[in-house]
Formats: sequence, structure tokens, C-alpha cells
Amino acid sequence: MSRSTPPGSSHPAGQPAGTSGNGKRSTDYNAALDESTDTELVTSPSHGAVAYFQAPAASRSSRPTRTPPPAPPVPTPRAGMSDNTDIDSPFLDLFPGAGPAGGHQPGRTPRTAIRRSAQHDAIAPPTRHDAIEPPARHDAIAPPAQQAAIGPPTRHDPQETPGDASAGNTPPAGPIGSALSGPPDPPVQRRTATPTPRTAGEPAPAAEPAAPRDGQPVTSASTVPPSPPPAPVLPPPPTAARRPGPTTQHVRNRPDSAHPAEAAQRDGAPAQRRPPAMPHHTAPAPQQHAAPAPHQRAAPAPVHQPPPANAPVSGKGKGKRARRRAAEADRPDKLIKPVPIRPPKVKFTDRDPAAELAITEIAGHLTFTPNTVTAWYWLPEVRWAFRPDAEREVLLSAISEQYAGLAGFRLHLRRTTRPFPADEWARTIDSLTSNPLPNVSDAVSWSDHLVAAQRHLMAVNHAEGQTYLGITFARRSLGDSLSERVLRLFGRGVAESERRRLGRMVEQFDEVLGAFGMRGRRVTAGELEWLLYRSVALCMNPPTMLSPVRDGNWDRGDLLALTEQVERYRTPYGSTLKLVNRMTGEERHVAVLAVGRMEPLEIPERHEPWMHFHERLPWPMEISSRIDLLGPADSFRNLEHRLRMIRSQQLDYAEHGIDAPPELERLAKRALHIGDEMTTGLPVESARAHGWHRIAVGGRTREECLERARRLIQLYSREMRISLQHPKNQDWLAREFIPGEPVANTGYIRRMPVNLLAAALPQAASTVGDRRGDLIGRTAGTCRRPVFLDLHFPMEVRERSGLAVFVAEPGGGKSTLLGALGYLAARRGVQVTLLDPSGPLARLCAMPELRPYSRVLNLTGSEQGTLAPYSLIPTPVRGEFAAGAAGDREYEISVSNARAERRMLVQDICMMLVPPQVARESSTATLLRHAVRQVPAEETSTLDDVVACLSGLDDDGRELANLLLDTAEMPLALLFFGSPEPGLLGADAALTVITMAGLRLPDLKIEREYWSAEEALALPMLHTAHRLAVRRCYGGSMGSRKLVGLDEAHFMEGWRSGRSFLVRLARDSRKWNLAALVSSQNPRDILGLDVQNLVSTVFVGRIAEDEEIAAEALRLLRVPVDDGYEATLASLSSVDSSSASRLGFREFIMRDVDGRVQKVRVDVSYVDGLLDHLDTTPGTPQAAPAGLPTALSDLEV
Repeated sequence: MSRSTPPGSSHPAGQPAGTSGNGKRSTDYNAALDESTDTELVTSPSHGAVAYFQAPAASRSSRPTRTPPPAPPVPTPRAGMSDNTDIDSPFLDLFPGAGPAGGHQPGRTPRTAIRRSAQHDAIAPPTRHDAIEPPARHDAIAPPAQQAAIGPPTRHDPQETPGDASAGNTPPAGPIGSALSGPPDPPVQRRTATPTPRTAGEPAPAAEPAAPRDGQPVTSASTVPPSPPPAPVLPPPPTAARRPGPTTQHVRNRPDSAHPAEAAQRDGAPAQRRPPAMPHHTAPAPQQHAAPAPHQRAAPAPVHQPPPANAPVSGKGKGKRARRRAAEADRPDKLIKPVPIRPPKVKFTDRDPAAELAITEIAGHLTFTPNTVTAWYWLPEVRWAFRPDAEREVLLSAISEQYAGLAGFRLHLRRTTRPFPADEWARTIDSLTSNPLPNVSDAVSWSDHLVAAQRHLMAVNHAEGQTYLGITFARRSLGDSLSERVLRLFGRGVAESERRRLGRMVEQFDEVLGAFGMRGRRVTAGELEWLLYRSVALCMNPPTMLSPVRDGNWDRGDLLALTEQVERYRTPYGSTLKLVNRMTGEERHVAVLAVGRMEPLEIPERHEPWMHFHERLPWPMEISSRIDLLGPADSFRNLEHRLRMIRSQQLDYAEHGIDAPPELERLAKRALHIGDEMTTGLPVESARAHGWHRIAVGGRTREECLERARRLIQLYSREMRISLQHPKNQDWLAREFIPGEPVANTGYIRRMPVNLLAAALPQAASTVGDRRGDLIGRTAGTCRRPVFLDLHFPMEVRERSGLAVFVAEPGGGKSTLLGALGYLAARRGVQVTLLDPSGPLARLCAMPELRPYSRVLNLTGSEQGTLAPYSLIPTPVRGEFAAGAAGDREYEISVSNARAERRMLVQDICMMLVPPQVARESSTATLLRHAVRQVPAEETSTLDDVVACLSGLDDDGRELANLLLDTAEMPLALLFFGSPEPGLLGADAALTVITMAGLRLPDLKIEREYWSAEEALALPMLHTAHRLAVRRCYGGSMGSRKLVGLDEAHFMEGWRSGRSFLVRLARDSRKWNLAALVSSQNPRDILGLDVQNLVSTVFVGRIAEDEEIAAEALRLLRVPVDDGYEATLASLSSVDSSSASRLGFREFIMRDVDGRVQKVRVDVSYVDGLLDHLDTTPGTPQAAPAGLPTALSDLEV
């Protein structure tokens, strides 16, 4: 017992309902039927020929129809009608013969589905089987009851006996045969939502045979065997009943009385058809006779049901369009065109994105809001500290002119921070270190060293400042906004015409901002995304990774990615705004301060840039300024308005007999003065800036945030005379930092000339050093930046000299800095040689990671001949010069220079070894010059050869020789006589420290006559020791990295060989890739060598409080004198008088190879144990008393 089909269902009873579509399903076929006798494959109309497929139309149930009149009584259906036609399917109209049953009506000429024409009489055989593939659904194109005329049986109703067959199953007979004749068009009945019921004994209505299509063969797709003699066909009744349905129309496949052959075929009489002419492009093919199948099934009688009351009558309610289509279908030369499928128009209730930003779209560096367009630019940092006032004034004047050129526009100036990319720096320094020092067990490896440096960078606030400038330059019209909304529906945004108009405006801004002063450029996609995220997540930790897409185009839905991670907890009267990151759980409290009243500032003479001063504090902050730039006309109009207001108030006071306050008169005079400047001055002086300036301070807790805000307010009030206010509605003020958002509160507006706005200079920086060197500390000026120094950067990149100078008084930290640079260079595989006469740097060789690769050479305990002057100057190697005649000539010159330098050094050493009274005699120099000239100036020569030559001269010569022999009897003097041992310095050592332990150095301010014998020998030892340290560098390859550190270089200044040695060292450093570090206690010693033009890097530490020495130090730094920088030098490494602890850092003024000068604080504490080995302070530091403060202030001064 099968389940019955509900009324209106498109599936016959007993079959499960499937999904809609035109694919074949196993449930659409009867398993008892063979494939060759399937109704869908054989008995469907138009099968067996190449058919014109008509695409399925949209469901008529969704179209609005007119209300039809009441339906007339439906006559009893004819016998033989199959229930397969009583189905509800939207595909009934796809093929002829599948429509609702309806016969010929009196008074109305029936129509056929497709007329036959004389020019289409040819029968085209099917060329491929899939061209005549049956429709997708079996029940959607159910055959009529008279399909037995073709041959295959019809389906049986499960409740009927197999022996019952429908009448009229005999095909027509004629002279041409069944191969040329087809079944007539059967009258099909229109489906209804509810099938018409009928009684059990009532016969089913008979269906008329369907006529074949024009040019279609009658045979099926499969080969059909010859048929037996046909049986007579029952004639149809004179009238056919129309079955009402939801939508009715005329059936196109009814027989037409105008064609006698079809009429005769309909009445059961044989009819003949002339075979039409074959088209010229189709080859004729033999046709087989169609025969009925041996097994036939009786069509089940449909159940008669009364039609619904609101069912429309057949043929009623049809519009003009339907009648026009029916009329066009009656034309014999009109082919049916495929009708495209029209999807139903469904109103989806999709939710729009809950956008929290005013920005609707981002295109490159442009941000769009419903009313404005803003172009964003990135402003590079500019050097401000230790810059001459004349250069500062020129810079501020250029920026003022750029602001004046933007008059009439609103600016959004944003200052944010970005953490220093420690990982990128570590990868850079690792890539530039080809051969790091091999690792030692139980010591810090090279990778651990880099990890420790990165952790130190992330632990200390080394955020880099970034400045962005947005120019709101276009107010969008209503048409632009509407066009954007319309185009967004098609996957596009702003119209191309608007983009071209904006592009012309942006080019003008590029020209204004790209000049000297700001030197702005368009922001990149990553920079703008960073700005938006930092503005939404104010003062929170930055994201670890931005969006991987870099096309720079964001639509409204994509902008949710910038706001959905951050939740804002706002309180109407709260003092802070709470932000929470939903992904990480981070909480941050933000307090927004507004710039209030300001006193006149003297920039650059006395004050720092007032929007850069906050970076003295150790925590990052954000700045947002909304500025309206007014041109001369607007500014003067505003000034006149305010002057009229002042005069009006004065008149009111006078009318009431009250003395006006003196403030009104002062304001009036100032307004007149400003008006005079505006009318008589340049356009820069007449432009005005009206702005709202905000500073955001963040903290992990509300208390920490408010404490930081309090300290910032105090700092500005004390140092800059600027009042910072803490307004209410913190959430509104925080939203001002987001690009595109409006000004939350128009209070605290600051009106100022563009000169003062330019003096704000938020992009001022304190950058010094390079990004490829070792970490040596941070800047200690107006902001905190990490300082990296690669001592080979000047030679390898800038092609400059490698001479670096260190100047500081004793205890100023120059030896500690020299030893730290030597340690860091040795870790990178650089050949390092340090000369430290006092000896503390020798403790570096005791560090575990350096112990196997270092050695200490103590000259006071060395063997005889260690400092032999002839062997200290190496002979050039021919392989270091180019091949050819030019190389030979250069090699010969170098050999000659080396010999001349040996003679000069030997003469100076001999003059140092004899008493000063003898050295001052003129004959002494003559005799030494003569003796040295006779001795070959080769490395194998010694001072003994000079003494022997002097002994062979006159009495003065022999006397001079005896004085030298007397000096040679001293233990330290034996270092100059004799030949050195081979391999004295050891070329395989990565670090070599040369010391003179226990040697007392003389005071150069005292005359030589008053020196002791030990102090007298110290002078030639220092000269030769410097030569010994440099010889190791010259002995290696020219291209390999080398470093030499020479302490106490001021002893070289008073001698000719010493000055020539330092000059040659500075000049040869680039060619030999040699970083030469020279330290002294007095800048005058370096200036006296005439090498200041060859100096690439300078470190000036704490020096004596002497104006002349301070002026010489500033000249060494190339900083102008008498600009107030002398006080900065005096404050270096200052000790707090209230503290009893030792000073744990040293400060220097550093000038790098690019001429940038900044105050730096040396900090190498990330290297474990380095400061302990470099400590030169005698004694063990004592712990500070418990009651005294030991923490240093984090405020930079």
C-alpha cells in the first residue's frame, strides 16, 4: 500500500518526493519496466528526433495574476486518460504534449504546438543520442493516454488489473508507412493544484494523439522492431473538458481543423504525408518503421475532484502579453525562442555591518567618509638636538610656508609609536656576521647573545615615533555619496570620475609637502592600517602581524577587522576610558588630556618643540591635533569680528558709567598689532591656525593611568608653561584620534600663527647611529631611541675614514666604552687589538666566551727586543696591490714610505732615550740623522746598529752612543734593543690586549727635566706600543675586518712620528678596513693632530668645567659654540647629591658618520658579566643605606 500524493504535488502516488531540479533520479522510474519500454524514453512527444529545447520558465505561482471568474462545471473526463497527466510540475510547458488536457472546443479553432511548413518537410535523422535525451524529470512530462498509438505501453495504476488497456492504441496506416507517419497530438489536460475526482465506474477521458514536430521522425531514440497490423483508433468526443487550475492557458499541441491529414489522423482514418524536402546541410538517413510494443498497459483512471472555488477558468485572466505570445506561436515561420530562467526575487533580511568608524572606504592613501575625503602622508623625523639655531629657524620657516600653502583645509596631525623591531635587527646583524666567534662550552653562545640583546630591547621602552598628516581636501556632494552606495552593490566603491578629480588635487599636495621642511610622502597600505589600528586600540600593545593583503583597498565590511577586536567600556563621568582586547584579554585605561592656555614660547632659543616635549617621559603616548588653517582673508575677517566685540564691550561699559577692564584695551591693541602684521607682512605671517590638541596617556590600571597623566601635567606646567586639562566625556575625546571622526568638543581651541604651529614639530627625533651595529645604549635627550654602532659602517657603506675619537676626563667612562666595543667586535669575529697602558681591559680575556681566543701582552714583563722600532713598521706585501705597471709603482711608493717612517721613528725613540738637555742640542739631531741614514731601514735592523754607527763618528757621536748604552742597562729599555721573537702578537688570537702594568705615566704639563727615569721610559714605550698594536692590523688581509683601540693617545701629539702615525692611521683605515679607536683626556690633543676632518665618529664624555675645553669639545663635535650646549656637556653623567650609591651609567655626546649629534647613555647590561670585567673603579662598592633613595629618576634631562 503506497502513500498517496497530496493535492498539487508533482510526484505520482507511491513515489517519494525528491528535490526540485532536472536531474534524473531512481525514484522517477518504475523498476518493473525495461529501459527500452520506459515511458520517458519512448512515449514522450517529440522524442526520437532532434528537438528544439525550450528552457523552463519561472514558476507561475509566484507571478501576480488576476482574480478569475468562478469556474464552470467541469464535464466528466474521457476514458483512457492516464493519471500521469494529473501532476503539478513547473516543467509541463517545456515540451509539446505535456500541457493540460483539452480537446477541440466549438467555435474556437484549436492550435498545434509547432506548424509544419512546406520548406521544412525534410525528416532530419538524429545525429547523437544526447541531443534527444529525455527531459530531466519523468513526472514533469508525463505522456497522454493515447501514447499506445506509437507502441510502448503506458504505466499501470497499482490498483488496476494488468489486462485493462486503453482504447485507441492502433497507429495510423498509409502508403508511406508508419516510418513517415507520427502520432497525432493528443489532447492533454491542464494540471491543477487539486486533481478532479471521479467515480470508480466512470471511464477515463480519452486523449488525442499528438502530432509530430516539423522535421522530426516518428521513430524512437532506440531501434524499434517492425510492428504488427495496427488496431483501429477510437475517435475522440466532440468536446473536451478543461480542467481548471491556478493558471490556465491554451494548449499549443491541439489538432487544427485546417489540416485534413491531422483531422483524419485524429478520427482514426489513415492519412498520408508527403515527405518534405531535405535541408541542404543534412544528409538523408534511412528510417525504420515504428511499431507498437508487444506489452501495453492500461492508463489508470484519474480521480475526479471538484475544483476549488477560487480556481481561475481556463482561458480567462490572460493578459495582452500572453495573447501576443499565443498569436506569435501560431505563425508557421516562427520558431520558439528559449526563455531564460528568472530567479525569484526574494527579500533577504540580511543585517548591515555594525560599523563603528565614520570611514566608509579606503583607497590607497585616501580615506572616505560620507561627506569628506582625506589624503594621508607620512612625515619623516627631523634632527633637532644639537643643531645650530640658524638651521632650526630655517627649518621652522619652511614648515610654516608649507602650512600656509594648505590654507582653507582641515588637517589631522597624528603622532603614534611603533615598537622597535628587535627581531629584524637581530637578523640583520646575524647576516652581516659571517664568522662569529666559535661557541665555548659553559659560556654564552652567539645565538644566546642575540637573544639577550632582543630581550633588553623589548624590556626597555624603545618605541619609535611615527608622524602622520591627514588633509581633508574635498567635501563630497550628495551625488558622490549616492554613486558610492550604488557602486558598492556591484563590488565597486568610489566612482572613477571622482577618483580622477581627487587625483589632481592630491598631486598638488604631493608638491607642497614633498619640499624641504616636512618632506612628506604618501602613506603605504601597511602604514595606514597601522595608524587605524593604533587609533582604535589607543595606547594598547601593538599587533604582532598586520593584514597580509597589501593592495590598500578596504570597503565598509572589511573595516570591521580594525574595530571588532577592541571593546570600549565607557562611563559618562569616568576619568578614564577602558579598552579590552577580546583576543588577548589585555586591559588598558586611557586618559585624554587637552592643551589649554599657553604662554608665549621662545622656540628655538629657549624651549623645545612643544608637541615633542612629552617624549622625555619613559612611557609611550599618542597625540592628535585637528587644525583648521585660515588664509589671509578668513583670518582678517575673524580678527575684525573679535575687534568689534571688544569695542562693543567697551561701549557698554562707557554707557553704564563703569570703567572698562584694562584687559579689553590690551586685547584691542594686540588685535590691531596682529592686523597690522597680517596686512603688511608675508602670507605666512597672515595665516592662522585654529586647532584642538589632545594627548592620550595609557596605563594598565586606572590608578597608573591617572598617575602618569598627573606627571605629564606637571612636566608641561613646569617646563613649558602650558596648561593641560583633563576634560570629561573621555570616550568622545578618544575617538578624535581615529581618522575620519569629528571633533568631540570644540572647547580648548588654540588660535595661533602658523609659525607657532610649525614650532610644535612632533616629528622631531633623537636618532643617532645605524641599524646594522651592536647595541651600545639609548638616547638620553628629548626621547628614548636605541643606539647601534657598527664601527665598519663608515668604511663599508659611507666610504669614509674609520677613525673614532673618545674624549673624557678620568672616570668619564671612555675606557669602559672602548672595552665594550672591543668585546662586541670580537664576538662577531673581528680581529681586535686593544692598547690599555693601565691594564684593566686585560680582564676581558678572562671572560669564558673569549678566554680560548684571546691573549694579553704585558710589555713591562716582555722579552728583549719586543719594542724594536725597526720591526714595528711592516713591509708592504706585493699581493695587496693591483697587477701591472700601476700596481708596481704603487708598491714601490709604499715600500719607500715604510722605510722613511722607520727612520723617523728611530730618530724620535733615540731622542726620547737620551736626557732632555742633550736632546735639545742641535748637534744631537744632526748626529742621529746621519747615523740612521747609514743603517738600512729594513725590518731586520735594530738600535744596536745605530749605536755602532754613532760609535764610529766623532767624539760627539761616541758620547751620544754611550748615553744610549747607559739607558739600555735599564730593564725596560731592553725592550728597544735587540730583535723581537717571531710570532710575538699571535695572528690567530681574536682579541689581543697590550698593557703596561705597573708603569707610571708622566704628566705632560710638567717639564721633562723633572720626570723620573721610569716616567722618562714610559714615553717611548707608549709610542712603540701604539705602533705594535697597529702592526698586527697591517699584517693581515686588507679586506678583512680589523679593530684597534688606542688609549692615552695624547702622548703621541708632541712628537713628529706620533702625529704622522695618527694621520696615516686615519687615512689608511678605509683602505685596510680598519676601525681605529683613539681616546684622550683632552679634546685639544685630537685637534692638535689636524685629523678632525678625518674623524667619522666622536664620543665626548664628562670633561673638566672649563669654558675653553668645552668649546674645543663642541668644535670636535662640529656643534656651534655659545648656543648653550656647554651646559649640556657639564651635565653629562651627573651624580645625584642626595644619593649614596655609585652611578651605574655613563653618558656621552655622540656624533655619527652622518653628522647627527645626540646625547646617549651607554648601556651594555644585557651582556652578562661584562660591566664587572670592565669596572676600573678601585674598591668594592658599598650598599647604600636603607633610608636613602637609590632609584634614578626616569625623567630625561
